[in-house]
Amino acid sequence: MKLVTRTALAYAILTAFILFVFAYSVYFVSEKNRKDEFFDRLDYKIIWRAEFIFDAQINKNLIKFLHIKNKKVLNEADISVYDSYFHLYFSDNMPPLGNQKILESIKKKQSLNWSDDKYQYRGVLYIDNNREFYVIGRAVDISGLNHINAFKENLLYVYFTSIILIFIIGFGFSYYTLKPLKDIIFQIRDISEHNLNKRIVVPKAKDELYELTQTFNATFNRLEKSFNNHRNFVTTISHEFRTPLSILIAEIELGKELNQTVEDYKISLDNALEEANHVSQLSTALLDFARANYDRSQIKMSDIRIDEILVDAKLNLLNKKDVKYKISISYSTLDYTDENFYNYFGNQYLLQSAFSNIMENGCKYSADHSCHVDISGAADEIVLTFSDNGIGIPEGDLEQIYDLFYRGKNKSYENGYGVGLSIVKQIINLHNGSIDVSSTVGKGTKFTVTLPI
Repeated sequence: MKLVTRTALAYAILTAFILFVFAYSVYFVSEKNRKDEFFDRLDYKIIWRAEFIFDAQINKNLIKFLHIKNKKVLNEADISVYDSYFHLYFSDNMPPLGNQKILESIKKKQSLNWSDDKYQYRGVLYIDNNREFYVIGRAVDISGLNHINAFKENLLYVYFTSIILIFIIGFGFSYYTLKPLKDIIFQIRDISEHNLNKRIVVPKAKDELYELTQTFNATFNRLEKSFNNHRNFVTTISHEFRTPLSILIAEIELGKELNQTVEDYKISLDNALEEANHVSQLSTALLDFARANYDRSQIKMSDIRIDEILVDAKLNLLNKKDVKYKISISYSTLDYTDENFYNYFGNQYLLQSAFSNIMENGCKYSADHSCHVDISGAADEIVLTFSDNGIGIPEGDLEQIYDLFYRGKNKSYENGYGVGLSIVKQIINLHNGSIDVSSTVGKGTKFTVTLPI
């Protein structure tokens, strides 16, 4: 069952229940008023009959005869009269109305009303010449019952007609209310992996549907970014791995077919080992890049110390490089001795990888293979400055240095893959930080990393 139909049906059922309570209340009050009104009229008829019996001094048989005649034309009340000793004095019909218990109740309360499936009864205490009599009368409220039955039929007709109208109106109202949701569904159906750039468009309003579309659009933004990253990642991996793997295969085939001496085999193995190392380094770099592209919610964060991460990055870099790198670290903050001053909430592995890449670039593109790191801090941020005296970066390359696999004009100076700074940029963004670069060709480069606390 569709939401429009279900909403209209629920609305109709709820309204039908409310209408039923209202209609039943009206009918109940009307029926009670009919009975009360008829009891009043019945009381008048009983008193009138009693006065006629006691004051007219007419033969009782004649009174019965007149009563039977009148009942054919009028809705006369049947009565039974008892004296103070509960002995029957007069009755229109046999068996007489009432019993011992009812008479005792009338004597105690002076009047009594009750009903059965057909008749309404009333008993009253009547005084004649200081003598007590108990008069019980009964009659059928023919006109009142006809009116109340007609009223009940009309009420049921109006009730069911109202339910149908309410369902139709509720269906139209639900359709109108949920039409924007249906439009959203149609727009979502049109979005696929081939047009992830499309977004849901609805009129701007401060309602839940607008918030829903904004949530969907934000989700599509993340999906598009993830899909594009995945597609670019696969494309670049296939492109970048093809060259070293081709060289590696060629070296192995040449060594198998052409090498004659141990020296020839050694040269081939050295070339193959070099390309294998390139593949290993490239795969490690791409793995770090993939990790840096994770959503922040999927990255495990913990309490760390930035200065300790920086020292670990330095030591790891010095241990794995054959070239003698020189890396120095200084503190610009006077309170750097405070053990909590450089506390930070982040991912240890990713930050260490980012710092290592910046240090390695500084050392790799400097004639003296050196890089200096300065740490400064404030109440709301930690600032790290990486500077070197290397060859510098041309101004035309500064805007593209963070692009994956991009290598500028200085690529002939040192081998590389163009992945390191892309990794750095992604890691800093994951930590809601920023990275800035300034460089002068021939004098050196300075990277400034700001991490908000």
